Amino acid sequence: MAVQRLCTIEDKPFLRALWQRCFGDTDSFLDYYYDNRFYPEYTVCTIEDDKLVNAMYSFPVNMYIRGNIVPAAMLAGFCTDPDYRGRGYMSTAFEILINNLADSGITVGPHTPVKHDNYIRQGNYTATETKFITGIADKPKIMPSYINFGRMSEIGKLYSVYTRFSEKYSGILARSLSDFKMKFMDLISDGGEFIIFEKYGIVGGYALYFNGVDGLSAVEVVYDNEETALNLVNALAFIADCKPLKIKLPPDSAANLAGCEEKTIPHGVAAAVDIPKLMRMVFKEDNIVIELKDHVCKLNNGTFRMNGEKEENKNPDLEMDAGHFMQFAEGYKAIEELLEEGNAVVNNKTAVEYLDKKYPKCICYICDEY
Repeated sequence: MAVQRLCTIEDKPFLRALWQRCFGDTDSFLDYYYDNRFYPEYTVCTIEDDKLVNAMYSFPVNMYIRGNIVPAAMLAGFCTDPDYRGRGYMSTAFEILINNLADSGITVGPHTPVKHDNYIRQGNYTATETKFITGIADKPKIMPSYINFGRMSEIGKLYSVYTRFSEKYSGILARSLSDFKMKFMDLISDGGEFIIFEKYGIVGGYALYFNGVDGLSAVEVVYDNEETALNLVNALAFIADCKPLKIKLPPDSAANLAGCEEKTIPHGVAAAVDIPKLMRMVFKEDNIVIELKDHVCKLNNGTFRMNGEKEENKNPDLEMDAGHFMQFAEGYKAIEELLEEGNAVVNNKTAVEYLDKKYPKCICYICDEY
């Protein structure tokens, strides 16, 4: 019989072996990850036949939601031994993880699943979008001006660019300087590189990327304005040298490359963790009453005022599940959209108009994915 539980530090070698079997990452990345990103108390595993056969990882972060910084946990590295797949471990592990995160003070769990449909049954719906530039770009004749290859000693001076950039979006991580340096180490430990746009001593942006024999993949492009963005993507095209490339950008980016396709897609999802706490931090004084249902996290069930207080005596103005509420909370969808899609019940039309006017949709984007 399978046993599912939070991990301990003693599980580390078995978790690493399972990760290696499922994902095949380099030893240098795994050394780094398990020394720096592995939090046993934020990880769930499954034991069967005296073997560790399934794991679900997360680690604590902070996140912007509608300009408010809230405690979050990045969900990362869901894996099951190929010999033990199809037994329902992921669903039950997910429930254990989310409820433990709620007990730990976390409000939301962002992640970027390969297949969104796999997590709809867990109440995880799209909450961010990403623009991708893909194809084989026409190579610029020269490297664009003011572009330099980055060195580890220069990471600190890039931080202010990220802080200004991230303030424009909802759903993005609010990184401390330590978090920011850690993100660079995540990628560099696995062979990543970065370039910097710096003009007259002022840093305007940077791009983190992997450049291999099969192509170039830019996983984080951060900039102060569209001119800087265009310089960075052209520099990446120059570095790619007519190999296939894939550049990840926020959905409001106007950057483009000759010879490439541009496409904006639903990308990240948001797992509801502690909705009442999130309400207190984001909606504060609002008293609209909403009834929530959540089959994953028990504390999200009930009738609440938008300020997070439990409401026992008033009929709800709105009814929806916690996952769809997260789409509104993050600014990805308006209540009116959820109503039109059949994902909300409205008992007070005035309340809908009030909420959609006071809390309009945001540009929702996240750089991080694991």
